[in-house]
Amino acid sequence: MEENISLLDSLIENDSINLNLYAKDWKEAIELSIKPLLESGSVEKRYIDAVIDVTSKYGPYYILSEKLAMPHARPEDGALKNAFSLITLKEPIVFEGDDRKISVLIALSATSSEIHVSSALPQIAELFSDSDVVDNIEKAKNKNEVIDIIKKVLGGKDA
Repeated sequence: MEENISLLDSLIENDSINLNLYAKDWKEAIELSIKPLLESGSVEKRYIDAVIDVTSKYGPYYILSEKLAMPHARPEDGALKNAFSLITLKEPIVFEGDDRKISVLIALSATSSEIHVSSALPQIAELFSDSDVVDNIEKAKNKNEVIDIIKKVLGGKDA
């Protein structure tokens, strides 16, 4: 059975958009980005530690472009449900070993690698194929603005 995950539906259903947060470093940015997934019951606490550990070992392999990262860990590291969260940072952070300034983080919890590859990544790629989208999300003042930006690109049900 093929499962899917809708970026927009997940953000709305889990109320997992947080804007203009402050993170002192990349580790805190990861915690802030995954916290909504923890609060919605989509991941276990150890998922945050897994993302930080794997980032320390292998670097921030999930940086997608200037300003944008998609922190995630393996399904067996505490992913309970397929879900997304999105945060923006007041001040961009830099990960060790990478000089790109990151201000938008979309955390992903995927219960299988198939979800990650077949459903999650294509939506992220489509949404951010236009670099203006990252800039617009970065400047958004509230959750509804972010939802409207995503709807314009991906479509989806009304919030």
